[in-house]
Amino acid sequence: MFTRQSLRQLANATSYSRGQSYYNNGSVTKLRREGDTFHAVVQGSRSYRVALRLAPAGPECTCTCPYDWDGICKHNVALGLAVLDGHQATDLQPAPPALAPAAASQLTTELKAAWAERKKGDKLRFLKQALAKSDDLARQFLGYGRQPVATSDEDLLADLPARLTETLETLEFDEELWENSESYYEDDEGEGLQEAADELLRETLAPFVAELLRVARAGQLTTALRYWTTANAAIYQLDEPASDDYGTFGHYGTDVLRHWHDDLATAGWPQVLLAAVLPPAELKAALKWLSQHLANPTDTWAGFEDSWRPLLLALAADPTAAPLLNEALAKAQLSPDTRAHLRLQLARTLPNDAAWAQAAETLLPTDPAVAQQLLHFYLTQTDRPQLLRAATTAFTTWPDRFGGFVLGTFTAAQAPDLFRAALRYRALANSSREDFTRLRPLLTPAAIQAFVREAVAAAQKRRDSVAFAAELLATETDTAALREFVLGLEWLFISPAQEMEAALALLAAADPTALMVALETRSRAYLNGHAGAKRGGPLYGAIGRWLALAHAAGPRLVEPALRLAQELREEFPTLHMLKDALRQHKLLPDKAVVAKEPAKRGRKPNPK
Repeated sequence: MFTRQSLRQLANATSYSRGQSYYNNGSVTKLRREGDTFHAVVQGSRSYRVALRLAPAGPECTCTCPYDWDGICKHNVALGLAVLDGHQATDLQPAPPALAPAAASQLTTELKAAWAERKKGDKLRFLKQALAKSDDLARQFLGYGRQPVATSDEDLLADLPARLTETLETLEFDEELWENSESYYEDDEGEGLQEAADELLRETLAPFVAELLRVARAGQLTTALRYWTTANAAIYQLDEPASDDYGTFGHYGTDVLRHWHDDLATAGWPQVLLAAVLPPAELKAALKWLSQHLANPTDTWAGFEDSWRPLLLALAADPTAAPLLNEALAKAQLSPDTRAHLRLQLARTLPNDAAWAQAAETLLPTDPAVAQQLLHFYLTQTDRPQLLRAATTAFTTWPDRFGGFVLGTFTAAQAPDLFRAALRYRALANSSREDFTRLRPLLTPAAIQAFVREAVAAAQKRRDSVAFAAELLATETDTAALREFVLGLEWLFISPAQEMEAALALLAAADPTALMVALETRSRAYLNGHAGAKRGGPLYGAIGRWLALAHAAGPRLVEPALRLAQELREEFPTLHMLKDALRQHKLLPDKAVVAKEPAKRGRKPNPK
């Protein structure tokens, strides 16, 4: 589920705070939803296009800004807050994954039946209206049924490398560019110079993006593939811009290639290929070219296969291209992982349940999204043995993602080992006493002690589960173990403070003498700077709460707590805020109020 907590975990503190300010200032505009994806424009030093997809494995964020540091950028945070405030929690669940490829064929079946029923005149009228409404569709109709012929697009491809090189290598990233940029004057997460460079590249690449999309929308698949490949190779081979006064780029060709891919993806590539109605001859020619090129590519670039993969998956999702794709890619130099994803997509498109499940099985240990789809597939097929086997693999690989599925699908009787492992993992991860109560009857005494040791180790490392570990020690071990754990912590630096205070309360009940001795030494040590402690309100408040906790623990500690408070007041007489904190917790008497006698009125003596 997408929540504020999960959004906060995606960003660092600075990005979250600034994103919150952007949202509060109304910087999120043009917010719209398309299925599981939200799109918007966020007005920062410039306008940035942002998107948030509700994916099964967690929210996926993209932004056109250059931020590439710790977590998501502030613009993504602003969009996330807008989405959370504008939708109910139940609306922010990702759509369930496709359970079976057969479901995807329902529309195709209905379309075939409707086509057979319609009269010829109705079909022609529909076609005329569709052609009149779409220029792209009209261009595709003009080429449909014709043999591919050489056109002016050959000239477009012939001089494409020279045009790209000349355009991009004459750019100047110098002081004049920065001074004319809004971001130059703004202290904006160190992004200012990079933003100006990105904007210049975006403007420079825009005409080439438009050229490629034009031929793709016109159904000229071969030309589109050749254009895309030629442009990638030419961009990667770029030398240097005319000037780069501030060292904006590492390898210029690689950096510009990344922009090229990002800009194309934002514009809809390669999905735009699916919108074209491809003539059979054009499709065959394109796949023939593709087969020859990928069997022995003339040019490669950094991330060669990764950049091809979305395009190949788009073709595998096209009902007309899918039946021919396996043969076309038989000799292509592709990794097993890419081939497995292609088989999975082809099985959805064609469709073929058995082939889909076989391909999903190969990706089960490496792809959590596919693993989730496969689990739901077996669940709908009521294939319990396969479901248990796949769930075991998924949980073992990604316990945080599939623990909930295991606990919601199986019982302790149906899958004893898996259920116990998932419940144990969640109890530790969430420091959940409730989960441990359910888990305890399933564990041997030795396993209980091992769980307690792991919880203690986690608390010493994470510091946000101290109370849970202390409670386990108090109920499952002995006083000595609890005392060793609590006294081994730096009390002042456990966050949140309530975690430490809960552990101190448990020690007060089990060994009040040990707690009081520790309070006497630690309070003075922290006030004298032990462990880097700094005097001030937070420290004084913590000491006041600790002494108040001891005072309330039982009659045995009332007098020692009051005595220690009085001693601290006398030893540190200038720390007035410490006195106030101790008085606030009723550990010191209130300030004495001394009534002043009114001045006597009388006649002044008359000097004589």
